[in-house]
Amino acid sequence: MAAQTEEDIVLPQKLNNDNEFRPVGPVGVLINAFELNLKSAPDKVYQHELRFEVEFLKSGKKGKEPQLETRELARGPRNDESKETRRELHWALWQILLEQNAEFFGTRKNEYSYDCALLLYSIRRLMRNGETREFVITPDSLGELSERSRSYLKSGCERIKAFLMATEEVEVRNAQVTEPGGDRSVCQFLELLSTQRMHDRNEHFVFGNRMYEKNSVVALQGDPRICKDGMQKNVRFVGDNPGNSSAIIQLDAKKSAFFPAMTVVEFVGKFLNLNSGQIEHAFSQPGTIRMINKQIKGLSVHTMHLQDTQMSFCASGLTDRCAGDLTFMMENHEMNLVHYYEQKYNRRLRFPRLPCVIHRRGSRESFFPMEVLQIIDGQRVTLDKQTPKLTEQMIRKCQVLPFDLPRGIETQRDMGMIQNANPFFRAHEIRVETNMMQAEAQHLYPPALAFAAPNEQLEPNARGVLDFRLAERGQPISRRYTVPCEFPKTWAVVIVQNVVRKEQCRQFCENLIRCAQARGVQMGMPPRVDQFDDTSLEHVREQFSFFSKHRCQFVLFFAPGKESAHAGDVHHVFKLQEVEHGVLTQHVSPKIMEKATGRQGAIMVLDNIMLKMNLKMGGVNYDICAAQAFKAANGLRHDIVSEQWLGGKRMFFGLELSHAPPQTLFERRMGKAPAIPTIVGMAYTVSKHMLKLNGTYWMQQPRVTTVQMATPMVNAVKEALMTFNGLNGCFPEHIFVFRAGASEGEYKKVAFWEGRAFETAFAELNKERKMSKRPFLTIIVCQRNSNYRIIPKNVQQGGRAPEQNCQPGTVLDKRAMHSSLTEFLLVGHRTIQGTAQPLRCTVVMDTAEPRIKLSELEQISYALCYQHGICCSPTAVPGVLYSAGDLATRGRNNWRTSTGDGDHIQQFDLPPLDQSDQVRADMQAQLDEQRSQYFAQVTEELRPTIPTKFWANSFIDLKHTRARVADPGKEDNRVKNPYTARELKSCFRDSCSFLLPALRGFHSIYSTHSNNDKKETIFGQVRLKLVNIMSHGSNDSVLEVVKNKLLQAREESDKAHAEVERLKRELMEEKEKRKLPEQKLKYAQNEADEAKTELVLIRQQISEGRAAREKAERELSVLKQILEDDTARKAQEGTLRNLYPRK
Repeated sequence: MAAQTEEDIVLPQKLNNDNEFRPVGPVGVLINAFELNLKSAPDKVYQHELRFEVEFLKSGKKGKEPQLETRELARGPRNDESKETRRELHWALWQILLEQNAEFFGTRKNEYSYDCALLLYSIRRLMRNGETREFVITPDSLGELSERSRSYLKSGCERIKAFLMATEEVEVRNAQVTEPGGDRSVCQFLELLSTQRMHDRNEHFVFGNRMYEKNSVVALQGDPRICKDGMQKNVRFVGDNPGNSSAIIQLDAKKSAFFPAMTVVEFVGKFLNLNSGQIEHAFSQPGTIRMINKQIKGLSVHTMHLQDTQMSFCASGLTDRCAGDLTFMMENHEMNLVHYYEQKYNRRLRFPRLPCVIHRRGSRESFFPMEVLQIIDGQRVTLDKQTPKLTEQMIRKCQVLPFDLPRGIETQRDMGMIQNANPFFRAHEIRVETNMMQAEAQHLYPPALAFAAPNEQLEPNARGVLDFRLAERGQPISRRYTVPCEFPKTWAVVIVQNVVRKEQCRQFCENLIRCAQARGVQMGMPPRVDQFDDTSLEHVREQFSFFSKHRCQFVLFFAPGKESAHAGDVHHVFKLQEVEHGVLTQHVSPKIMEKATGRQGAIMVLDNIMLKMNLKMGGVNYDICAAQAFKAANGLRHDIVSEQWLGGKRMFFGLELSHAPPQTLFERRMGKAPAIPTIVGMAYTVSKHMLKLNGTYWMQQPRVTTVQMATPMVNAVKEALMTFNGLNGCFPEHIFVFRAGASEGEYKKVAFWEGRAFETAFAELNKERKMSKRPFLTIIVCQRNSNYRIIPKNVQQGGRAPEQNCQPGTVLDKRAMHSSLTEFLLVGHRTIQGTAQPLRCTVVMDTAEPRIKLSELEQISYALCYQHGICCSPTAVPGVLYSAGDLATRGRNNWRTSTGDGDHIQQFDLPPLDQSDQVRADMQAQLDEQRSQYFAQVTEELRPTIPTKFWANSFIDLKHTRARVADPGKEDNRVKNPYTARELKSCFRDSCSFLLPALRGFHSIYSTHSNNDKKETIFGQVRLKLVNIMSHGSNDSVLEVVKNKLLQAREESDKAHAEVERLKRELMEEKEKRKLPEQKLKYAQNEADEAKTELVLIRQQISEGRAAREKAERELSVLKQILEDDTARKAQEGTLRNLYPRK
């Protein structure tokens, strides 16, 4: 019975590795974890809810007395500064509460664990479950609070109330903690316990399970922001089965970028890399205010010019006018802001030509010059504020070699005092192991890569390393793509803002053409070279409309790199045109062009570009198959990788979500609903070629971590399955879904919502009688940023990163994994810098009977790491999941570009707080419906309609691409194709299912023709004939004749195809042995030609069947006419008998 709610989901039980396949060998590894000894720990701890409420006098309006109001301290803004301030305040209030109520709490403070919000754990039972106690803290006791904490309480504080309620008892050695989706209270308690010392010493900024040292300051080059050292920690129970599970605490050294504690104007000057005298002039240039506003908006700042008490607030942005131009009404007179500061504060502004920082409180606005504000310390740089230069520097800062990783972890462990000397650990009699955890991993064999020639197969070496190169010593290696693309004849080159010369452009194109021809791609010089000086969205959109009207199918553009990384970036503007006009694009920066036309590394650069372009045009760079070493080690004679694991009866999906940044404080205070959508990217395989992918993306409700909008996903899955069926003649028997971005607490949500979406798609196709049998479904959650780190036990000091790290194909599934779930760690990529971050894979749904073996799943996941196709090395995640992430990112960039980075979007208001719960629930449901319709509309406008970039559909030629027009008011410029392969297949499927074998024959005919006009002619004729056949009446005898003819054609078609496939297998086997005689090759070719001739005869027999049907219908028509005449004659005779009856 299907689960009705998330709680009803039962996750698959753990399967251990049966060691069915022999690996390269075992690998001893160290894990960034330390075991926790809970033998002497208390049997249970008592959980409580501790809430602090502050009562303060709020000044009344004119003529009214102040009123006493209450505010819960745990509630408030969710930015970093507010979180850290609340944490400090709650810990200080907790210490005051302990001191003032020692007779109730006792004197052993280390027996408690508090999360500085709501949860409190104690060793002793304080009250019965459900019992509540109230405490009062008077203002006299708040003298020792820090200035930061006092500012959060604000003035007028009368007293603080604390409410303590006992909630439940937590058994420390609870067996249910190891069950799939079981109780996490024990882990939560241990994580809080390990954080208490950091709360007490107050030397860290604490954000959940991430902590950063307050005194750590690492300068960044050319950027005022700073880097801080820290760590991430978590507790989990691991083991090979639930019976022998043990608790571990995982530690990983982390670094993060922070805003510095400096004045706003000083930060702006350093961000622009200008001295104080040049800042005002910089703001007169276009784009500067927008760039600085993006950095300042949402930052917490405090004033420096007030006389009594300074105030802090969250910046709402910058004014569009400078301080010297801002005026306001004061005592019925217009006052200039500069003059106001001179009169009020006796302060002359140094930068009157700079914009001011806006502070909004409801509908009121206040303006503060940048020079009187200082950035509050402890605020991380959010993702939307990071620039490419900052990202590049942070990546370098975070690169730690495996030899240095244990030392970094040990340093952070000492800073957080996660050791036996910790007084909180000692009070709970919990011990922490001093050495890192050890385990034994396995090194899997990589797959082999097959190219066009039968003997051209790239094999791994004896150490299990696959050295994939397309050039050696500056010379290209002769390797032709498995399926070279058909390069469009009409394409263009665009030079943006004269970043390269036309002569350089011509030389680059000539080099690229030579590289393409060496790989089997027939490519000519571009017929058109344009120059774009204006890179605005409107101008580029107009130019691409011209390209689309003139059947231009590909644009290679030279433009600066993605340094700016904002919505107006020319890269994103050009990529948006792929959606709006259906014209493929390829971006080449001047730096890449110089390398491609230089003497060193040119071949490698050109090959990397061609790997992308061949996939964009619908080609296949290589196929994935079993390595000879793997087959020899396991006694296999057949290719188990390409024929079984990645065979044509299996289909692979990738799903990833791209989330928007959190709302600003101003948006939350104004009651605005989140308007920036979550983007869901989905990629999937469509044939036996694993590099041939299709994909799409859609928008859904913001900040939702699972795909809960069922309709878009169900439709996308149905379209994917129909595409697979159309290209392969059958539906898949087993579907694998690699899902990224879900945490351990969301496993059941993924299985419920997304698993149900797949099952719904199966049911609808079954109901429509297009799918007869439901495929098996296996969902694997893949965590890229898990807290796991594994390094070889014996690291070679002084070696390079690839030598120190675990080799690609290292998999760990013992001792350190979840004790109740099927789970493994995979290092799929070759680590060039730093320490490898393994991929954590967990099976959350598996309907296969019998269940897929863990060893097979590990081999499949590793083989798919070679699926990316645009680089000469494996990726850290399966290629289909990598593509899903690219699709989600592309959807995010297209949304940002089309909406002006979110400036032109529809806003929604949240239900008012003063309404009743029922009214608010109804208004929230209406709001959700409105937002769903809005996101569906945006999805339809930005949904990709061509299988480009990395996602190609072999049955849609570039000449037959359907592209959406950017302007709805203009004429539809899409290239029409009345007889596309998809329409023909739809006609076959929907009209009569027994025509499917004939479709296979026509598919074979289609793939043998290289002339597109001939393809269109063949399909046009076939489609017209079939439509004529199907448009006639349904006479049983005629249909029986036609059906018999088609069944006969089906048998002959299957025989012909079987013969062709047999001959192909014989060819492959003989060519692998390099003993194929030329006469046998010619004989095989003749046999193949005869098979094709037989298919033509089959087509003729279908035509004859149509003629027979028409003849039978004509005979039937004659018979009907005779019958009608006979009926009329009998009627006339009856009339006469009635008139002249016999006497």
